Amino acid sequence: MHITWLLLSHVTIEGGDTVKEAMAVALEDLLLYNKDSVLVLLFLVALVFLWLVERDRRIRTILLYLSIALFAVFLCPVYAWIGQKIDEEIYYRVFWTLPIGLLFCYGSVQLLIRMKKTISRVLVGILLLLVICMNGKLVYKTTHYVKATNAYHVPQIVIDVAEAIRMEKYKPIAVLPSELLSSLRQYTGDIFTPYGRNIVVERWNFNSELYDAMEAEIYDAKEIATQARKEHCAFVVLSAFKQMDGSMEEQNYFLKECVNGIYNVYMDYNYFDVYLEQDLLDEDMLKYAK
Repeated sequence: MHITWLLLSHVTIEGGDTVKEAMAVALEDLLLYNKDSVLVLLFLVALVFLWLVERDRRIRTILLYLSIALFAVFLCPVYAWIGQKIDEEIYYRVFWTLPIGLLFCYGSVQLLIRMKKTISRVLVGILLLLVICMNGKLVYKTTHYVKATNAYHVPQIVIDVAEAIRMEKYKPIAVLPSELLSSLRQYTGDIFTPYGRNIVVERWNFNSELYDAMEAEIYDAKEIATQARKEHCAFVVLSAFKQMDGSMEEQNYFLKECVNGIYNVYMDYNYFDVYLEQDLLDEDMLKYAK
């Protein structure tokens, strides 16, 4: 085993990283996952306790054997090497598969069941609840959560923009500012986009001239129109607050709707004419015919 580790520790991966370095990253991820809590310690204590007292084979298989296998896989040098080679920044997500909460809670219940005195159960139960509370925090206080304003649990402005674009007889392609991309897909699948959330994650290294034009500090109407047509976009959604060199109207677009004074929804007359000829337009869009 020692010889195998020595051999693996000198295997290099792309960029010069060794298996030993990959293991160092895995252990660092473990510490960061645990952070200021004792979650991993509680998980291990519950694992050992249930290993000693649990006799149900089904529960042992689901909770114990599976947990041990997943934990071992995460700390396996070869797996750490392969996993980090694929994407080092999200390797820690292997921990999400561990049933830490379930294992600890089930272990706590089994511990209380084995106590004969009621007062002991109450006191230990309160202690365990305090331990759980002290190792967590209210997630709804983070900036990732806001009070829902509609049944879809997405910003209302996204719904309004989507409704300004969506067609009954056809699924058009539309390009939107990056802040609308992820929520749009949660609301509807009736609108295609030339790129999705992947474009805004730098480590994925996606490039798009259209995205660059859409996210520029000052819009270039000609560039946006050119790139949007290359991507077959019938609709272009632009911020109403950004300055623009030129105008979309000069590029043979028309303003279909200004949504809440925040986003301007433009449609390409080239696609409008095609949709009109093929009878794909909604009735309320016929008024824009030249």
